[in-house]
Amino acid sequence: MKKALLLIGVTLIMFVNFSCSSTKDVGMKSVAKESEIVDWANRTLDGPAKPEWLKKLVLGNSDVFKTDFGIEKSYIIKYSVASGKTIDLAKAASRVNYNAMRAEELRTKVVSEAASTLNDEGLTEATANAAMVAKVNLSGHELVTQFWQEVETFDSETDTKKTEVICYSVYKITKENWLETLKNYMKAVLPNLPDSDAQKKMAATIASLYEDTTTEVEKTETDTIAEINSKLDAIENSSKTPVSPAPSSSDIEWLDVLETACNVIF
Repeated sequence: MKKALLLIGVTLIMFVNFSCSSTKDVGMKSVAKESEIVDWANRTLDGPAKPEWLKKLVLGNSDVFKTDFGIEKSYIIKYSVASGKTIDLAKAASRVNYNAMRAEELRTKVVSEAASTLNDEGLTEATANAAMVAKVNLSGHELVTQFWQEVETFDSETDTKKTEVICYSVYKITKENWLETLKNYMKAVLPNLPDSDAQKKMAATIASLYEDTTTEVEKTETDTIAEINSKLDAIENSSKTPVSPAPSSSDIEWLDVLETACNVIF
């Protein structure tokens, strides 16, 4: 009996030690990189480093932004993000990335619609291929503001420090102009579908696509970061586990920046 109790005791001690060690390892991994904002737009005017409108916008809610910048509620708000070594480079890259982020947004929605509407793997794949190369017309998309943050990231594993400027570009679009953006995008996608019936069905989804891309649903911070990580993981493992809609490898740069940005502002 004493031997049995001793064995149980040793087992419990080993389990506790292993559990503590595992927790410590996980914790060390999670804090391997620490980022902080050291400078930002409007700092000299006592502006906040993490404006509430920015946090809400990244979570999918543009109401605070519209109020703070005097934008009519009827407008659609979209943003982009990028990083650079200087403020000017980050601003320029952010405006360039606006096109890439809108293309990713529309491609995701169109392929999702194809999967549910056409219910045919071959046609869904054809739609995905067409959506991947379709161009986005940004006519009528007006830049409202650009907000930048200088961020220092320390990596304890490599004992290195990286400094970069992250910039957000925020645009407003009328409902009419956004609908034109959708229509022009679909005009580039539809002719590449091999089935005329499929073309008609996808053309009829324009109203649903408009609804999906203009209705705002605020996500939690956890869900937002998880969605970004999921897309990054899908790109990294696309050859092993194909994802529909498949992210483009060209999106990895702005997704990486957005992941860092979220870790900083949340």
